[in-house]
Amino acid sequence: MRIAVLNLKGGTGKTTSAVFLATGLSRQGRTLLVDADPQGSALDWSEAAGQMPFPTIGLPVRDLHRRIDEVAKGYAHVVIDTPPGEGDRPIARSAAMAVDLVVVPLSPWLIEATRIRPTLELLADIEAQHQVAVRVLLNRVRHGTKSAEAARAVLGAEFGLPVMEACVPLREAYGNSFGLVLTHLADYEAVTTELIAWRAAA
Repeated sequence: MRIAVLNLKGGTGKTTSAVFLATGLSRQGRTLLVDADPQGSALDWSEAAGQMPFPTIGLPVRDLHRRIDEVAKGYAHVVIDTPPGEGDRPIARSAAMAVDLVVVPLSPWLIEATRIRPTLELLADIEAQHQVAVRVLLNRVRHGTKSAEAARAVLGAEFGLPVMEACVPLREAYGNSFGLVLTHLADYEAVTTELIAWRAAA
């Protein structure tokens, strides 16, 4: 399975999600994490951790989709962490063309849902060249609120986007996880399980 964690808006938890997903998938098969963000946050995480259960390589290039087959040789799963912002849009576009699934991490507030448009425009732009599935991962969900349900309704009704059943609550532990070797997936266990089930059914 090849996954790009992608949202052109910054601060949505892309790197954290990519590292947790790579950790979960590494328990199911040999996994590679590709850091396609010029900022190199996933690569920095891996170097700070010392020994992750998967290799991480930096490849912030505009032709990743042309290189991916060579890069992915020998791996059951590849997770790509992508850059935010319009400045690196060509890199994000190439990453989307390199995978069979794009996971869009998104906070469940309605204003965040409306800011997903540039990401959807990017995905629509490649549709004629490359068919890719899209799943929204609601991230930083506050317990005891109806924000997740409201976001699901908007994303489905207005954008026709499938939202994952599994979501990631707002937890301090995720913010403090940078540079650590992850031994406990917490809420990302369910996220990983859902993605594996999707791939098996595809």
